[in-house]
Amino acid sequence: MNNFCVGELIYVPSQSMLYNDSKTHKLEKPTNLLIIGKNNSKYEVFYNGLSWFLDRADAYKIGEKND
Repeated sequence: MNNFCVGELIYVPSQSMLYNDSKTHKLEKPTNLLIIGKNNSKYEVFYNGLSWFLDRADAYKIGEKND
């Protein structure tokens, strides 16, 4: 599992799930997201003007192969 810091950009593949207190969203396309917070199992990321949570297993270093 990657251990990224707040302020880093990460690669998130398509079909990854983002969620917050009231919604869930499945990414249709791969995207790069900014980490704005983290805890033991999740990153808090900024997507489309909102704060979302992402499982750490779905976060990759930009340019890393995701086989």
